[in-house]
Amino acid sequence: MPVQAAQWTEFLSCPICYNEFDENVHKPISLGCSHTVCKTCLNKLHRKACPFDQTAINTDIDVLPVNFALLQLVGAQVPDHQSVKLSNLGENKHYEVAKKCVEDLALYLKPLSGGKGVASLNQSALSRPMQRKLVTLVNCQLVEEEGRVRAIRAARSLGERTVTELILQHQNPQQLSANLWAAVRARGCQFLGPGKIDHCLIGYQGQRVPVSRNR
Repeated sequence: MPVQAAQWTEFLSCPICYNEFDENVHKPISLGCSHTVCKTCLNKLHRKACPFDQTAINTDIDVLPVNFALLQLVGAQVPDHQSVKLSNLGENKHYEVAKKCVEDLALYLKPLSGGKGVASLNQSALSRPMQRKLVTLVNCQLVEEEGRVRAIRAARSLGERTVTELILQHQNPQQLSANLWAAVRARGCQFLGPGKIDHCLIGYQGQRVPVSRNR
């Protein structure tokens, strides 16, 4: 029976044993489904499948790489290199480049690191949506095809959110407001007062605008 996944802010600890990840006993191993569990708990599984969504683990657990991006966030000793066996030399090269990019991006979560594997959300320069998207990317596993596909989706989502926030920060607030309400009027929505507000979510540059809809 599937286990309930932990909150996304608890990404620095194993969601099964609740111990903070480290470089010795509780090494973080990310699966193709993007769930991360410590190696000790993975070795105790009765069947070779993710305990959260039952996705089959097609690669031997001893072959799956340790998530260095998470290790560096808990202040653990991170080895300079770990050997990963892929199908050809070209894939190995691309893997190393992608892995280094994810590890560099993960450092933006460093101010989030709190005690006992729980992240403190108040000290980061990133918005909460950016934090969550980055955590998703950091938990992706790049050895298996499914993990790489998920990583591409997560990276694209993170990039789109980054562009959206940059636009919003550099746009004139008055012009932004005018554009938002122009989009509202273009969709036939009207403001009828607080008594008849119906949250009609209008997407404009990544923003959700609650407005009224005529009933």
